[in-house]
Amino acid sequence: MLLTKMKKILFLIFLFFVTNCFAQKNAVQLEKKLLELYEVSNFPGFSVAIVDENGILFEKSYGLADIATKKNFTINSVQNIGSISKTFIGVALMKAIDLGYFNLNTNINDLLPFEVKNPKVGQNVITIKHLSNHTSGIVDDEKVYSTSFLKNDYSDKKSPLYSKFIKKSTIPNRDDVNLKDFLTNYFSKDGKWYKPSNFNSFEAGKEYNYSNIASALAAYLIELKSGRSYSDFCNQYIFKPLKMSSTSFELNDSLFSKHVKIYNAKKQYYPLYSEITYPDGSLKTSCEDLSIYLVEMIKGYNYKSNLLSKESFENLFKKHFDETNLPLNNDSKEPNSGVFWRYRKSGQIGHSGSDLGISTFMYFNPTTGIGKIFMTNIEFDYPYKDGVNEKLIEQFVTIWKTLDEY
Repeated sequence: MLLTKMKKILFLIFLFFVTNCFAQKNAVQLEKKLLELYEVSNFPGFSVAIVDENGILFEKSYGLADIATKKNFTINSVQNIGSISKTFIGVALMKAIDLGYFNLNTNINDLLPFEVKNPKVGQNVITIKHLSNHTSGIVDDEKVYSTSFLKNDYSDKKSPLYSKFIKKSTIPNRDDVNLKDFLTNYFSKDGKWYKPSNFNSFEAGKEYNYSNIASALAAYLIELKSGRSYSDFCNQYIFKPLKMSSTSFELNDSLFSKHVKIYNAKKQYYPLYSEITYPDGSLKTSCEDLSIYLVEMIKGYNYKSNLLSKESFENLFKKHFDETNLPLNNDSKEPNSGVFWRYRKSGQIGHSGSDLGISTFMYFNPTTGIGKIFMTNIEFDYPYKDGVNEKLIEQFVTIWKTLDEY
């Protein structure tokens, strides 16, 4: 009997050794291939990661965080992650539900100090669920939203894009620089940004319209019920429990020391900035921290995380739309939605992000349990004119597919 047990133990040790060696060989090959792809790309720098519920399987950075100083881009480099931030709104909403603040079917006007009413329809209840899957009827006024950026103490006036940023993306001396005042101005009939065109012509739940402002409104509901800023709420219930020490909605000296320069297609760098509707796309983090978060989300999908209740994780990822009767104008590339977590046509779950000077991707495959991250300090689109950088997108797609070879 003892000999049999010893044989089993030796076999398990052998199996672990062989598997580990195979993984290390794959990692070396992948690292080499990614380096080759970086060297022929137009990316200043980027980070990638592959994870599963047990942890980080592969993580590597390439290129430069700062072209002028030749500072390396690392897995601990910090940057804005754009609309991946919305997945955190989803997690925060489910934590708020766990705390008893409201539920997904709560009428948002039962919580707000101002009324959100679609003037183009009759009686119409907008719920938190509608905000979370972009069927609330709220539409972004691009002129208003694109000028909701703010300069901050870390905005470099020597940036070659500083003057253009101030002119195109900010409104000097505005008085609605916090979330409450901006949203009040956007939704209240006497607000300076209010227009009937801030809404579509359908009752909530009928038409899909991706809305950053509606996303920020969902985060504001958490502020109202918790009595604290959305940033503080996330810090207490998400960042600290997961030990995401390089993650914050606000820049500080510590994060600034690790922050990358962010570039346009001509490799000109932007000044760092803040956003009034910060919950929808202004989270700053590193590949290392975002990997920790994605690991926890995969664990939660498999009911192995204590960050939220089992029921909340189930509702976070539950598909909202009947796929035989999808909302009008639904995105064919992302045909379904959880609570701010988007389902790709391939079945992968996650979100992408873009903003001035950055592009990010974070998805996991619910069947294989494998997740992937890509973060770069250059934008794929042209924010002050129409169009996208096709060459960069093609290079990204090659890198993204290469990660599947691991």
